[in-house]
Amino acid sequence: MDKLIEIFSRGASFVRNNPQIIYTLFLAVAVPLAFFFTSEQFLKIARDQQNRLERSRIGVLQDVFVLFAKWHIDEPQFLSDRVRVIVHETETLTNFKVLRTGDGETFPVVVSTNKDEEGTSITPDPLTSSLIGFAMSQPSQSFASEYFEGGMRYWRSARAITATTSNIPAGYVLTDLSMADADAVSHRNILNAYITLALIILLIIVLLARQARIIDYATLYERLKEVDQMKDDFVSMAAHELRSPLTIIRGYTDMLKEEQISDDAKENLKHIDRSATQLNSLIGDILDVARLQEGRLSFNYQTVDVAEAIGVIVESFMKPAADKGLKLSYEKIPLPPISVDPDRFRQVAINLVGNAIKYTPKGEVRVITASEGGRVSIRVSDTGMGISAEEQKKLFQKFYRIKSEETREITGTGLGLWITSQMVQTMKGVISVESIKGKGTDFIVSFPALQANP
Repeated sequence: MDKLIEIFSRGASFVRNNPQIIYTLFLAVAVPLAFFFTSEQFLKIARDQQNRLERSRIGVLQDVFVLFAKWHIDEPQFLSDRVRVIVHETETLTNFKVLRTGDGETFPVVVSTNKDEEGTSITPDPLTSSLIGFAMSQPSQSFASEYFEGGMRYWRSARAITATTSNIPAGYVLTDLSMADADAVSHRNILNAYITLALIILLIIVLLARQARIIDYATLYERLKEVDQMKDDFVSMAAHELRSPLTIIRGYTDMLKEEQISDDAKENLKHIDRSATQLNSLIGDILDVARLQEGRLSFNYQTVDVAEAIGVIVESFMKPAADKGLKLSYEKIPLPPISVDPDRFRQVAINLVGNAIKYTPKGEVRVITASEGGRVSIRVSDTGMGISAEEQKKLFQKFYRIKSEETREITGTGLGLWITSQMVQTMKGVISVESIKGKGTDFIVSFPALQANP
């Protein structure tokens, strides 16, 4: 008993924590039941309609026969010939009798599909007596009743044959119509309808099960978002906390540079300073990523002279390029101003030019500016290792770095280009890449130009 209570408690707790299960179960039961009851109503209407059509068919048959039978009630041979024709052309007609009015209990048989009955009198069974009684009371109508025999369904009907000079019954027409063929078709159609209904219900259940999975995935997605947010918060906090000791390290490094120390110590100090600079750059990238994702990175838009700003940045990279044996060139041309955040624009340009130098083993790096179609573009072109078409698709993703023998010794986080693309887009710019593996790479950034007032 305790075990059952424990299982029930766990189940209740699971449902309480996952309310979408109740919704899914409700749909899994309610929708199929709705389809089932709707289909049953349609089938009931179809059956009723079929019964009406069957009775109408019998009534029309008897009405047509009675129209001429009352003029030939005394001509058994003529009526017999007409009955034989009707039975021959109506395969479902199993019995056809023409009776004269008798003493109320027995009725003389004028014509019958059973030749042995002709010329004799019969005592009708209760069903036939009942139908004859109705026909006697209302001679202008046909009366029919359904019965079963040998597992088969039949319709028996009776219609009065009135005298030519009055509305008094002179005889009766009795017919039995087999519904075997109609029932076979009906059963086949109903079976097909139930099979179709079962398939539809099965499909609905599958879709609802899939819906439940989707709800589970949505719940899982929300939890993953929470975990991702916690990760971002932790990274942001850790980056902020690392800034303080790093600032102290760099401060003491600058102090030691001014001291009289040995050449070996100076070399070690260079390594410390270089590593601290790389770590500071990494922390800056991480903080920029966090600010961009949270929408906290501010942009102070100002009018910027692109030619002047690019010239300063290229000049700052002349020595690193020369140290690596690369030619760095830039031809300054007049350009219309643009409206961007000067610091963010400088960060974008530094990232692109720095990457070009970093990933170019030999050759040259060219910075080309142009103004066309109301936009100012900056193209940073190198003769480096190039980027394949497959790698270009992932180039602006977070933490993506090209992995090859050429890039194995090059350090980086894979955040620079993502940060660059986000900043460019925020400042209403466009960034793209053109590259051929082994031939070099061109990064193109463009911004809307500010038009001078007339």
